[in-house]
Formats: sequence, structure tokens, C-alpha cells
Amino acid sequence: MATSKKPDSDGGYKSGFLTGSSIGLPALGTAQKKDLVKFGSSKTKLDYIHYSVIMCRSRRLAFYTAVNIDGKNWQDNGREGSFKNDPRITGDEQLGSALYSAKKSDFDKGHLVRREDPEWGESALALKAGKATFYYTNAAPQHRDLNREIWADLEANILHTGAAGQQLRCCVFTGPVLSDKDGVFVTPVKKLDIKIPSMFWKVVVWKKSNGKTYAVGFMQNQEKFLLRDGIIRKQVVVNLSTTRRLRDEDIFEHLQFKDGKSYQVKIEEIESLAGIKFNWKNVIRPYKKTTPTVIHGRHIPAASVKKSLRMALAQPESVKRVRKMQLTGLVLG
Repeated sequence: MATSKKPDSDGGYKSGFLTGSSIGLPALGTAQKKDLVKFGSSKTKLDYIHYSVIMCRSRRLAFYTAVNIDGKNWQDNGREGSFKNDPRITGDEQLGSALYSAKKSDFDKGHLVRREDPEWGESALALKAGKATFYYTNAAPQHRDLNREIWADLEANILHTGAAGQQLRCCVFTGPVLSDKDGVFVTPVKKLDIKIPSMFWKVVVWKKSNGKTYAVGFMQNQEKFLLRDGIIRKQVVVNLSTTRRLRDEDIFEHLQFKDGKSYQVKIEEIESLAGIKFNWKNVIRPYKKTTPTVIHGRHIPAASVKKSLRMALAQPESVKRVRKMQLTGLVLG
């Protein structure tokens, strides 16, 4: 159900957030530009507190989100909020509660911009920023078995191991790969077939102590889980299964990501799959491998996490966004 109250906003994502660098929004392809959700007169960027969303009209999901994260001024807030429609666009332009309450909807409302990401600045503003992530425009259907712990902790690990000591900031772009070959949800929603994205990507941009700006990219795939649990159907599977035994290459569109793990990839691969371009000048892309690298993680004990946060709060120039997992396999330059 839509709410009449407009979301809180501070102008959303800022391209000049990293001192000395201009990190603009990704450029969409020609067909994507014709498929934008527009509101007001001809606006296409939905702004919230510290983040923005660009929506796809035909899929009713975000092409991508963009968020500024200030690790030094991050606030440790609890989860507060529930998902709702953004009243600036129509209910037919965003996938809302009807999808997530439908039969066989064994997936979660996955935050694209994590609740914790924009929770920085003055306490009241940080709290509002977290609440402002609970809009369906910032959600995508994600299977419960998708490893979101590693995915959610990428930014914190980069801030701790790669960011400049005096800045401790990063810009993060996240989105689904909206492919024509995505599987169709087995339950029509309001008599409409809904395609469920199989893949998600993330790009993190930050500045290192050498004064240079770096960007790295990551991908996840949930197709394995969606097919296993009968949540989606794929026409090629239906057709081929009647004639011969199916092979992995018949079922999975991207074999290298079929296991559902988190991978670091070349940003050029994200550009190719998502159909977007990151046209940034003087930004180093340190990951050069032609094959993806799986990211592993181990949980940091809760007591250690709390201790790290106490120590960070006592040191004004430290990263307050503490890590909950220790990640390995990252190539940060």
C-alpha cells in the first residue's frame, strides 16, 4: 500500500563525495534510457538520504542504486523500518507487497542499498537515513540462501584495509542484471508474469592513502536456488527437458557464477552484463584477472565486533563501520 508521505531526502547521492574525484552515476544504454521510470516533469533519479535510485519501467526494479558511505561518521543503529511504496512513482512502476506475499515467493526483500550504508552523520539524520532504505524501489527479490553476509560486508572490509586514513569514505553502486533470459516467477502477480533477476553486481569506489582513486567490482548469482526450489521457470529448460538430459550449460546462463558464491570480477564484465558504463576519469581498476575470484569470509566473534566498535568510537579518525566478517580473496590494488 502506498504512503502519502514523501521519503526523507538530502539530495541523494553526491558525485563529489570523494575529495578531488568526480564519481558520476553509471551511464545507461540507449534501450535502457527509453525504459526509465519518470516522475514529476521528467525526473529519473529518486533521491533519499545519502543515496539515489534509477528505476527500470518494464521490470519495475532498480537499474542500479548509488550510495555515499562515510565510515568515520557512521552510526551504530538498530534495524527500524518496514518496506513500502515510494509515492513519487505509481504502484505499477515498482514491485511491491503483492510480489513478496504471493504463493511460492520464497525470497526476501533484499536491500540493494544496505540499511547500514547511509547511516552516518548527525544521529537523528543517520537514523532517518536507515529508515529511508525501506522502500520497494530499493528492494529486489533475493533467495534466502544467497550469501548476503559476505556481500554486505564488502564495504566495511574495503574501508578497513584499503581506504585513505583521512577520508574513510566510499561510493557504492549496486544493481540486478536485468536480462531478457531471466526466469519467470511461477506465480503471476496481478495476472502479470514477473521476471526474477538471477544476478546482482556491486562496484565500490574509494580513495587510498596514495591519493589515487580505485574501483572494484563483484557479482553474485541466485539462479541455482531459484531453480532448485521451483520459484522460477525457464522456457529453455522446459523445451530441452522433453528431448534429452539437461546439461549445466542448458540451465545456467553464466556457468562461472552458478554456485551462488560472491565473486570479484573485472568491472568491464559488469558493464557488459548489465549494459551500463562507468565513465570515470583517473580511476584505477586493480582487478585484471580474466576469470572471477571467489571471496571467502569467516565470522568475527560478536564480542570482538563490539570491542572494535568501542575502540573506534573512542578514536575520532577511525572507521566506525566495523567488520562482522574477515574477507579473503579481495584484490584492492
